Amino acid sequence: MFKTLSLNHKLFLLVFTVLIFGGLITGCSSKSGSSSENEGGKSNVTVIKIGVESGSLYANWYKEIAPQFIEKTGIEVEFIDIPLDNMHTRFLTEAASGTGAIDIFTTDQPWISEFAEKGFLEPLDDMLAEEDIEDFIPSALETVQYNDKIYALPYLVHTPVLYYRTDLFEEAGLSGVPETLEEFREYAKELNDPTNEVFGTVVEGKQATEPTIHLMDYFLQFGGGLMEGDEVIIDSPENREALNYMLTLQHEDESSPKGAVSYDNADVHNLFLQGKVAMAINWPYMYSMANDPSQSKVAGKFEVAALPKGKKQASAALSWGFGISSSSKNKEAAIEWLKWSTSKEIMVEFGKEFINPISRNSAIEELNRDESLEEEDRKAIETMSKAVEFGQNVTTHPKFPQIQQRLMFTLSRVMTQQSTPEEELELTDADVQDIVND
Repeated sequence: MFKTLSLNHKLFLLVFTVLIFGGLITGCSSKSGSSSENEGGKSNVTVIKIGVESGSLYANWYKEIAPQFIEKTGIEVEFIDIPLDNMHTRFLTEAASGTGAIDIFTTDQPWISEFAEKGFLEPLDDMLAEEDIEDFIPSALETVQYNDKIYALPYLVHTPVLYYRTDLFEEAGLSGVPETLEEFREYAKELNDPTNEVFGTVVEGKQATEPTIHLMDYFLQFGGGLMEGDEVIIDSPENREALNYMLTLQHEDESSPKGAVSYDNADVHNLFLQGKVAMAINWPYMYSMANDPSQSKVAGKFEVAALPKGKKQASAALSWGFGISSSSKNKEAAIEWLKWSTSKEIMVEFGKEFINPISRNSAIEELNRDESLEEEDRKAIETMSKAVEFGQNVTTHPKFPQIQQRLMFTLSRVMTQQSTPEEELELTDADVQDIVND
């Protein structure tokens, strides 16, 4: 049959084959994420790919507002959803491959020093205007720096804050919030009422990520810490004092539930929303949950404050932000997303949406004047943002993830009284020294 085809038929098949083959190639090209093509086959639209945590409220919000960025810049955006437990490994794999398959990483702060040390994140200093840099709260910007260079821009910077039940304070005749750790202990004992299933506070002791950050808060409040430069300072009198204070709340005063030795932040917010805790230390995310009558028994019955002062007014500051992969082929477009997504205008909307602390001074000022916000929400944002000013970056070493793993074990062993603070800190110090030197 094929031998009898006319010339016209043969030409038709040839053109048809070329068109089909060309279509396949075009389809492969569009999947690369670097550009799309117009009818003439010329690339005219840049597409940036952003790796985000699947299911994250913040990621979903950015997806909703991304059309504003596209309309403003003409740059298309594609979000790649990755489960939280897989993000660190996935980003490391992508970065090490050098393909630039993901242009922008959502940066969890503990990863920044590690990625920057390996050369996987692009330094941003030369891409940003000085006035833009100066608008960020200094402690917020420190969370995304490594060796004095900026490697991401933060959209969420937070420290744990104190949630306290105003109704219980009033019933107990307590005026004002505890401003020192000594006062906090006394308030916790005064408010403790286990017979009625109300505890003065909660001391998280689970062998998990979040409780170790709260452990850092106590270390910092007592004047201790993890590292000074390259020197490990875990086995210190200040850190021993911090752990002994936590043990006092848990085992001597018993103003924290017995089960708290296996609690993390999720357990804390569940107890607080059920009305079973008078004072809780948790992240700002809990504010909106606790103020929602559909899921909280304490809506309208609490306020927030900065953590009580010990020897220092301090806490651990952590951030989520956006950083540019050093392998990205679309760095100019990527920096436009970073600047837009953390701009004053977007941060104002972010604060109103989530009632979270804000990393930009100009956005905080505008929110303070925003009459569309409830007075209590405006006050909460200001309080949380002020607390960030006392925050310190505790994740400065590239091997912080491994260090944190060891600290999880430290916290659990001490709070369950399998080991004393003196014994465990000595062992931890030696182990962390090995981690750092390896």
